[in-house]
Amino acid sequence: MFQGLIAAIVNTGIRPACDVPQIADGRVHRFAVEGDRLHAKSGWIILFDNGDGSTGGKFGDYKHGLTGTWFSGKPHRQLTTAQRRAYAQKIADDRKRLAETEAQRHRRAAHKAQHLWEKAQPAAANHPYLTRKGIKPHTLRQLETSLVIAIRNSTGTITSLQFIDATGDKRFLSGGQIAGCYTTIGNPPHPNDPLLIAEGFATAASLHEATGYPCVIAFNAGNLKPVALALRHHYPKSQIILCADADDVGRSKAAQAAEAVDGLWIEPQFSERETYGS
Repeated sequence: MFQGLIAAIVNTGIRPACDVPQIADGRVHRFAVEGDRLHAKSGWIILFDNGDGSTGGKFGDYKHGLTGTWFSGKPHRQLTTAQRRAYAQKIADDRKRLAETEAQRHRRAAHKAQHLWEKAQPAAANHPYLTRKGIKPHTLRQLETSLVIAIRNSTGTITSLQFIDATGDKRFLSGGQIAGCYTTIGNPPHPNDPLLIAEGFATAASLHEATGYPCVIAFNAGNLKPVALALRHHYPKSQIILCADADDVGRSKAAQAAEAVDGLWIEPQFSERETYGS
């Protein structure tokens, strides 16, 4: 029933670090991917039973913003014209059902995120993560020992939260919308001022503190382009600069985002003893 599923996941660029849940129950299941910290599960998958012996669904990697779809069944070339049409309709129906399921999850998560954000207190400036990174808390809040970042859509509505513990381990609120959403450090830019976009809070905070320019957090490399496009719509005259993480994925996604908004992209230069992290 699930033949070809793992190959489809790997071909999308996702590298599972454990067995991928293969349960066609219409619910989201998580799995670890290469590079995840201990107990983290950046991978996700949701599968549906089509009722005709075939299955279909969607999967992704929150960390790198990768997504893909997969459907089982006969190879397309073995289907009759009528079967192809029926199969295409089935795929369309499954995708619509998946979109509705995701929208419901997003709404529930947004409600929970707002409640937790209101419950949280201003972040302590001496939190171990902030101290280690040498940055200020800015708009961060804190729940117990975890820093909390509010993730917002282009209207300013909170869609999700990111939590950072004392060791630097990061996780998102389950079910929250991340794609196209972001957090801003600093005041909105003047029409001709640069607007910086980075992946993580520490990088964005460091850039803002060093330059004084507003810096936007996209939270993962795959979200750089959607966020850049959203910001270009709101700030058509601003110079948008993508600040890439120092890895192949970060560089590639930053370059694509910069091209999409007629912007620039840069990456850090280090001495041998320096390290980089968001």
